Amino acid sequence: MHSSPHPILAVDVMGSDLGPQEILAGVHLALRRLPSGPTPQLILVGDGDVIGRALAERRMRAIGGRVRVHHAPAVIGMDETPMRALRQRESSMAQAIGLVRDGLAGGALTCGNTGALVTIGTVKLRPMAQLERPVLATIIPGIGRHFVLLDVGANPSPTPKQMVHNAILGAHYCRAAFHNPQPRIGLLSIGTEEGKGNELVQQTHELLKKLDGMVRYVGLIEGFQLFQNSPDVVVCDGFVGNVLLKTLESLARQLKRFIGKELFRNPLRIFGCLFAAGALRTIRHKLSTETYGGAPLLGLNAPLFKAHGSSRRRAICHAILIAEQFLRKGCDDRLLEQILRANTLLFE
Repeated sequence: MHSSPHPILAVDVMGSDLGPQEILAGVHLALRRLPSGPTPQLILVGDGDVIGRALAERRMRAIGGRVRVHHAPAVIGMDETPMRALRQRESSMAQAIGLVRDGLAGGALTCGNTGALVTIGTVKLRPMAQLERPVLATIIPGIGRHFVLLDVGANPSPTPKQMVHNAILGAHYCRAAFHNPQPRIGLLSIGTEEGKGNELVQQTHELLKKLDGMVRYVGLIEGFQLFQNSPDVVVCDGFVGNVLLKTLESLARQLKRFIGKELFRNPLRIFGCLFAAGALRTIRHKLSTETYGGAPLLGLNAPLFKAHGSSRRRAICHAILIAEQFLRKGCDDRLLEQILRANTLLFE
């Protein structure tokens, strides 16, 4: 993958639980924040009639010259198996990934079926040289600092070798997202003492220790450390990561409802909110899961991005902005070099 001054992102318009209108509203918000380019910046993939009607609406007219439409008549359902989804070549997801494979787009974004995305992406784009499986990464916001969490669902049962690759991929993404030249990597476990964790964690721990100097591995971490001076990159298998991600997002929504209910319980608290309004807005922005709604599928020969099926327009907007920033930066030579060195040192 190489960087481009004017990257083109293919957007699967049909994969959302909330319908294409919400995706296109997010597209509209994103294009208001992206600098204009001489050529279309987004390819909208889906039912051409549905997209055309939406673009004809008054609030969408302004983006007409900055996008182009690629017709894809089929949609992959959330309950479809990856192998069945792979056979649906006319689906909006498959067509979006196909545009990337054919060099017509630098990357693709979808809210659709995660299993289908991993399978179709792996078949059409293939893993990078020396890699076996792609990995889903996401940014977890915190008060003091944010961190990259991976894997959040691409591979529930990885091998220790794949976990090592994930650590290197996570460090690369952290460098691109946070301009952090030497991100600290931690391995999520049930304790920080040597010998803690299951066999996968213990074997991965021993391998990562041997990469000292190549990556900045700080060792095992526990769940309560995630928001207490956590490492910049937290590595776990896709099963644990997906459960953790959904738990954190559910907790964030519950806390938001609880705080809102308590703040407006009586007139005195409502009056106090007027003085704390600025601080509350800052906290809401910093802890919003929508701000980092695009999870990149790393490790393929071109990047794919996954947003939640229930993502609203603001989350879609931020997912597009994250994808566009990542496409502009491209893949640095250090990533491929580190993977090759790690394989030579540990597995040959």
